[in-house]
Amino acid sequence: MIKMNSDKKFLTISQLNHIARTVIEGGFPGGVWVIGELRQLKIHSSGNLYFVLRDESSQVDCTVWRNIARQLDWKPENGIEVEAFGQPSLYEKNGRYQFIVRKMLPAGKGNRALAFAMLKKKLEAEGLFDSSHKKPLPVFPFTIGVVTSKTGAALRDIIDVCRRRAPWVSIIIRNALVQGDAAPSAIVRAIEEFERFGKVDLLIVGRGGGSEEDLWCFNDENVARAIYNSKIPIISAVGHEIDFTIADFVADKRAPTPSAAAEIAVPNRTELADKLVDLLKRIGTMLSNEILSNRSHLDSISHRLELSSPQYKIQEYRREIDELQSTAVRTIQLGVERASTRIDLSREKLNLLSIDRILERGFSIVRQNDKIVRYSKILNIDDILRIQFGEGSAETEVKKID
Repeated sequence: MIKMNSDKKFLTISQLNHIARTVIEGGFPGGVWVIGELRQLKIHSSGNLYFVLRDESSQVDCTVWRNIARQLDWKPENGIEVEAFGQPSLYEKNGRYQFIVRKMLPAGKGNRALAFAMLKKKLEAEGLFDSSHKKPLPVFPFTIGVVTSKTGAALRDIIDVCRRRAPWVSIIIRNALVQGDAAPSAIVRAIEEFERFGKVDLLIVGRGGGSEEDLWCFNDENVARAIYNSKIPIISAVGHEIDFTIADFVADKRAPTPSAAAEIAVPNRTELADKLVDLLKRIGTMLSNEILSNRSHLDSISHRLELSSPQYKIQEYRREIDELQSTAVRTIQLGVERASTRIDLSREKLNLLSIDRILERGFSIVRQNDKIVRYSKILNIDDILRIQFGEGSAETEVKKID
């Protein structure tokens, strides 16, 4: 709102800041590229980035909105020089001058970094980096192919490590340019030649350290596809540990240095000997346990065969017969003893009932004509009777009958 005071016109602060913002943004209608050192980086919880870009004598506050920050394929860090494209503006609320960044690349390698990011995104989308496509490295390779410059230190490092760790391994060298515009096609040809040769177990492709430009040939799409299409497992060994190339992402294994690639490729003979000794010990223990187990099993089978043999059965039957016979004898003896006891008891009872025992107790027997007289009614007067006593006998004549 404009306040009128006689002949003076006043602007509110809001109006002033709005006009200033319009003027600033209007001076750069299409945006502008700037270059400067990144400092005071802050990553807000909202996802926005806030930092300062400065040169030798000046600085400007910068903002990267969340949707733009998400599209960055590299990590901003304090102290690096960057190329930023955006729109100078003014935050009307506090009158703070700022630069709204729409695009940002590391300085000095903006185009190259963009090309790297685009190729990486493209190949990743096609699945060239997927772990499911990576071939396992042979545990004991006998022949290794090396694609690198025959005059480079990388080759000497690879040979030295292989000779020290596994002197039995054969190394076939394919000299190739690993720097410059002609290098990508040379690397591709070398890989394809090894494919046709077909007599190597593993390939090491790479070179020693250098500038980003020196290593750029390993960011070539044709090199990446040659590595991906190779039926031979490939270890990428480019530069130093901090260097990453497209070849590293596509290869079956990435090594931080050529020396490390050789260490990955071949086993250490000392470690191998120790493992072999340990393996032999474990095999010996397993065989000993197996022998003991088999011996126990054989003894068990032998015992079962023995138990099922006719000879064993006959012996068993004989033992059973002997036991039955002994049992029968004991049973018979016991029966005889019991019968003898019963007979003795019966004999004793019979003895008690015998005529002699009866007569000894004072009884007598009357006979008529050798027949025992049981009833008096069968007798007649004057019959002659014979009386037998416990000791002796007498004759008598019947005088009276009752």
